[in-house]
Amino acid sequence: MPTPDLSHLTESDYDQVYEPAEDSFLLLDALEQELPHLRSLNPTLAVEVGGGSGIISTALSLQLPHTYFIVTDVNKTACRAIQATALHNNTNLEVLNTRTLNHLSERLKTSVDILLCNPPYVATEQSEAGHEDISAAWAGGDLGMNVTKEIIDSLTDVLSDSGVAYIVLEQCNKPE
Repeated sequence: MPTPDLSHLTESDYDQVYEPAEDSFLLLDALEQELPHLRSLNPTLAVEVGGGSGIISTALSLQLPHTYFIVTDVNKTACRAIQATALHNNTNLEVLNTRTLNHLSERLKTSVDILLCNPPYVATEQSEAGHEDISAAWAGGDLGMNVTKEIIDSLTDVLSDSGVAYIVLEQCNKPE
């Protein structure tokens, strides 16, 4: 699965938007391995929470052209970067400026075939988490699990019967 072209993003963009790093590329590699399974689902709706630069959903949307993609991010600058990345790579994503899946529960109820999330997983003080700037990309609160717990708790409500979720975890997060 080709990595999307991010040459349109600048150093100053990355001052405000999460720059793809090892975790992003590990998720892309995992999705590439899962691509035959993902295609077999005939997905109609994919949702990415915390899209950052747009690298993940852009890459997958190019492989699943008949799937509708919604990408959320709490950071307004990231939302613009996601949209720019999609356009720069000739694909289309619906980008929403919201925290996780806030205000989307009715719209997404049992309809998400693929859910993607590379959450902020760095363990931080609770006061450092929950912001809408670049820190939202890394500050994960207690055990780095604030956003992850929220997403996991929503899975039964949003995933379709055959829906799958891909969520990046770090060993220090101690997921249950």
